[in-house]
Amino acid sequence: MPGQPVGARFCFSCGTPLLPASCPTCGTAVVTGARFCSGCGHDLGADAASVAQPVASRRITSVLFGDLVGFTSLSETRDHEEVRELLSRYFEECRAIIARYGGTVEKFIGDAVMAVWGVPTAHEDDAERAVRAGLELANVVPVLGAEIGVPELAMRVGIVTGEVAVTVGAQQQGMVAGDAVNTAARVQSAATPGQVWVDETTRLLTSSAITYLDVGSHPMKGKAEPVPLWSVRAVVAAVGGAQRADGLEAPLVARDRELRLLKEHFHRVEESGLPALLVLDGEAGVGKSRMAWEFEKYVDGLSADVRWHSTRCLSYGEGVAFSALAEAIRARLQIVVGDADVDDQASLLSSGLDHLVDDADERAWLEPRLATLLGVAGTGTFPREDLFAAWTAFLLRVSEDGIPVSLLIDDAQHADDGLLLFLEHLLSAGDFPCFVVLLTRPGLIEANPWLATHRRTAVVHLDALAPREMGQLLDGLVAGLDDDARDSLVQRAEGIPLFAVETVRSLIDRDLVVPRGGQYVFTGEGTLDLDDIGAPASLQALIAARLDTLSPAERRVLDRASVVGRSFSHDLIAALCPDVPDVDAALASLVRLQLLRQETNRFSAEVGLYQFVQVVVRQVAYGTLSRRDRKAGHLAVVALLEDDVDAADETAAIAAQHHLEAIDAVPEDDDVALLTERAVDLLRRAAARARGLGAPAEAAGNLRVALARTTEPAARADLELELARALRDTSDAAAAIAPAASARDAFDALGDDLRAGAAVSVLAHALAVGRLDYESSLVMARERYDALRDRDDAAPVLLDLAQTLIQIKLRTSDAFGDEVADQMRLAELIGDESRIAEAYVGLALHYMVTGSRGVGRVLFEAAAEVSRRRHLLPTLTRSLINLNVAWSPDDLGRGAAFGAEALAVGRQAGSHLALAIAASNMALTWTLTGDWDDALTIVDDPASEPLLVELARARIMLARGQEWQLADDLDNDEYAGDDLSLRCFLELLRALDALAVGRPAGALALRAVETAYAAASLYDDFTVIWQVATETAWADGDQDAIAGLLGIVDDHRGSGIPLGVRAQRDRLGALQAADAGDLVGAETLLRQAIDVATQWGSPPMVAQSRADLAVVLQRVGRTVDAAALAQEARATFDALGAVSWSAALDLALAGLPA
Repeated sequence: MPGQPVGARFCFSCGTPLLPASCPTCGTAVVTGARFCSGCGHDLGADAASVAQPVASRRITSVLFGDLVGFTSLSETRDHEEVRELLSRYFEECRAIIARYGGTVEKFIGDAVMAVWGVPTAHEDDAERAVRAGLELANVVPVLGAEIGVPELAMRVGIVTGEVAVTVGAQQQGMVAGDAVNTAARVQSAATPGQVWVDETTRLLTSSAITYLDVGSHPMKGKAEPVPLWSVRAVVAAVGGAQRADGLEAPLVARDRELRLLKEHFHRVEESGLPALLVLDGEAGVGKSRMAWEFEKYVDGLSADVRWHSTRCLSYGEGVAFSALAEAIRARLQIVVGDADVDDQASLLSSGLDHLVDDADERAWLEPRLATLLGVAGTGTFPREDLFAAWTAFLLRVSEDGIPVSLLIDDAQHADDGLLLFLEHLLSAGDFPCFVVLLTRPGLIEANPWLATHRRTAVVHLDALAPREMGQLLDGLVAGLDDDARDSLVQRAEGIPLFAVETVRSLIDRDLVVPRGGQYVFTGEGTLDLDDIGAPASLQALIAARLDTLSPAERRVLDRASVVGRSFSHDLIAALCPDVPDVDAALASLVRLQLLRQETNRFSAEVGLYQFVQVVVRQVAYGTLSRRDRKAGHLAVVALLEDDVDAADETAAIAAQHHLEAIDAVPEDDDVALLTERAVDLLRRAAARARGLGAPAEAAGNLRVALARTTEPAARADLELELARALRDTSDAAAAIAPAASARDAFDALGDDLRAGAAVSVLAHALAVGRLDYESSLVMARERYDALRDRDDAAPVLLDLAQTLIQIKLRTSDAFGDEVADQMRLAELIGDESRIAEAYVGLALHYMVTGSRGVGRVLFEAAAEVSRRRHLLPTLTRSLINLNVAWSPDDLGRGAAFGAEALAVGRQAGSHLALAIAASNMALTWTLTGDWDDALTIVDDPASEPLLVELARARIMLARGQEWQLADDLDNDEYAGDDLSLRCFLELLRALDALAVGRPAGALALRAVETAYAAASLYDDFTVIWQVATETAWADGDQDAIAGLLGIVDDHRGSGIPLGVRAQRDRLGALQAADAGDLVGAETLLRQAIDVATQWGSPPMVAQSRADLAVVLQRVGRTVDAAALAQEARATFDALGAVSWSAALDLALAGLPA
């Protein structure tokens, strides 16, 4: 260090040994800070006097001691190994819980555990996390006991915060020592089983978030005075006391199992790194919101980071597509940007993406699609699959470094169909940890069964409390209740916690229950007669009675807020209440009376907004308004919404609903016609936004409401056409038939040929897809197309009709060259790049069907390139699927690569149909490449096409020696209909099923190949159908079927046969030659089959051909060559698990001379 005296050996400031001025070995001058001599490499540090490293330090820590109660008797009555396994599981639970809360296990002593917080690094909330961990331990042990048949098993926990000596560098045992450690052990010994007791220091440090009950002072060994202790009552706030509401909060009773399930599913998401969804289902007032609050407090207390979002579906203004998701993303952007007051949504989004996404191209792709969700004007429209992919990608960016994303959605019974479809997409496409919790009333699951059946969903149902449980809840709410008072309240609550809470609040209003000593106390004497004090029997009447006690200003604010909805902003209610002198005072009073609450959680989408404490409070307040007051209130809200021009499209559905409520309030007023016209216009705007967001069912709902309010013929026809388009885009295409037909007839009557043609395009598609009525749909689409093709102004309609014709003809295997040419010309004329990419696909399909496979592949790759550049995920998926099918017959490796990309993009896009096709194609491809385990993972995926994947399942199971038979639900002609591409699979499955039970199968196999050939000649699925069919016919010994199968392929010898078909053709020819005694010819054909199958990329076929050749060579006495080939074949069979193939080879060789 500069400035040291000459000759000094130690620093005068810190005592650190100083290095010599020159190297003691060679005399070279030493540079300041050098560790080694630059002249000879001598270790200069070794010459310095060694410095003793510190071995201990003193610091403030929180020490937890926990001990099992009832374990000794358990260990005496159980087998020693069983006890050891139980202890191991108990230790694992303790370690996991303590680690989640940032603590460190110091040691286990028998069945006791000691843990510390503040070592090696201290945090300001160490004491609070220790208490939260203690509560979790005390709650989990009885559950463990119940599972092993020891319900009396419990844990008592003691926590003390104080100064300890910390051994530096120690790991686990021996880290800390001191009075706090000894005291914590003694506090634990004094605690009641199942409870957590703490000392005064711990209580003072944690009282902002945790409530306690004074359990008195207790004498303890080594303490001169009795030690005051407190029992933990409940966690009532987030970490540090955030979001604490100092009001009436009931204890959580009889919900331990449900809360544990919530926690377990969350941690499963953490561990798996994959999304999951949990539905919390129950009647109003049963405790869903309270469970969510407990879960939020739990997550907030964990030491690991979680990206928390809470939002709700609008209970008013039904039809606002994706409002809950939009609010959650908006809240996240505000957190990322750090400016919650940004009014400009476009700037907020741009700035937020700058923080979250590094790649400029990805930002450019995400921004307009998120802008559409947030309601930013002028962002255009995108396919639903594209939007879902972008929103999922955004949540992936939020989950940076694998940090879990939690999305809590309240009032999910009001969820729009689009939001539910997105959540289903998220579960299927997401590959990051995201935990979605839906709070809903009964009915949502019945309307959406996938919420209960999807492999990544779970349902937790909350039942009403039993009388004993309700009594416990009331005792936790109010101290001093006698048995009669408690029984009266239990009876009146009817098992619903909300009823009990609201009844107690009514008693507080009447000063029969008062706060005293940190808790609410019943002041009445004798029996509590609710009727005598005027408490009505129903909750609604009970709340109405409470509202009657409000001041005029408070009641005015509450009434007008009830017109707005469940939640509202300060500015909005202030604008609606110009006659209230002090709105802030009225709001503060309503919050104090616990009729309203203000959201303070910055991770909530409604942060800063006021909310009714319960929906029923809003309903009662609204129900007391006069008809005129309701109408005036709704129109006042509309006026305020219209002032916000930037959010006009986003709030169109809400404004429409307020218009309709105003109309229905006083339907005889003169302004009904004008209000109806405005409402219909708003509903159409809301529907257009919903379709643009990929929520066609939501759009259809808005349009149906608009249609019900419209009488003018032309306007009704327009609405019916819009409704048909929306329904066409849903999974129920048949529902579009009626409105499309009605719109067509109306436009014909009005003489509007173009609009009638547009309706026919939708109608023809709906008939073909929804009813498989190809003949009628082809005729009507062709007639309209021919009638309009010479009109200069008909290009968009003609393009729609051309695409409809192509889609139908693909299903019927009719030629569509003329339509494809028109499609390309019209797409170029319109200049829409997405339509041009679709035209590339149509043109490629035409060339593939007509035999120009190379041209078709080039066009598919061109379509894929355009789609990648423009992020056109649906068209990209179609292109990749077709490339998989186009390449697989000649190059399995290349086909598999395209198929894998199609599967990934299909999951990202969220298109169920495309994903089903991509998944099914990959299952078949992997069956041919030998990736059988990968194929089986897809076979069990509900997203796949059942007939296609069943062939993969049958092929693999039969080769592996497992039993298989065709399920009755698949053995149905109606399942495949007239679709040849499905029918060939059904016929082949029937052939395999027949062969398995000894019935004739050859004719069925031949019929399957004939159908596949009629559908796509020798390409598409023909290769896999041909391979399995020829093996089936050969095993069946049906020579006529074999001859027919060979004849189909041999007719194409001059025009080129796909490699996969050639390989199997050579193999089948070799088997015929060997059967006829031509072993030389058989060898030649089998060696050709091996070469072609190797070039094609099919190890299973290579191995099968080698096995066949081994048998041929064994027959001619070339045993060495035969053994080598058999060994190679068996190696592949073993890798595949194809025990049937191995057994067949062994049997064939066993019958021949060695």
